[in-house]
Amino acid sequence: MAFSSTSYFITSAYFPDYAIVAEDSSKGSRLSLQPFQNNFAALFNIDFDQGLFALATSGNQLVIAANEVADGSPLQLDLLPEPALPSQRWDVFSQPGNIVSQADRTLAFGFGMEKIFPPALRLRKLHPGRPPMWILRPLTAPGA
Repeated sequence: MAFSSTSYFITSAYFPDYAIVAEDSSKGSRLSLQPFQNNFAALFNIDFDQGLFALATSGNQLVIAANEVADGSPLQLDLLPEPALPSQRWDVFSQPGNIVSQADRTLAFGFGMEKIFPPALRLRKLHPGRPPMWILRPLTAPGA
């Protein structure tokens, strides 16, 4: 695995002060959209070649994964096996501003529809013309 030497916040394109944040640094931890300032549970190392997003504080052992590859499926942290599972691999290049499942390219990172705060991260259908939802902000960026 070739994880980035720089950690990233996965920030919302709509709410720039919010990013994907892990509930804690353990397997099965839920992911949601929360304020990310001074929050180490929002820092991810990325292996762009393999399409992996690893929680930086886990020593790259916990990665973002789908419970199942289906619309509405929750995203959570999962242990990284060798090789990585299809439900743990993501594509940031084919649809800039979206994080697309490599297992099903019609699905991407999105939010739950329930009226809770913070909103849970889920797989959602990618619709034609969908605007960019995510900005990868390096830890070294101003305001990060």
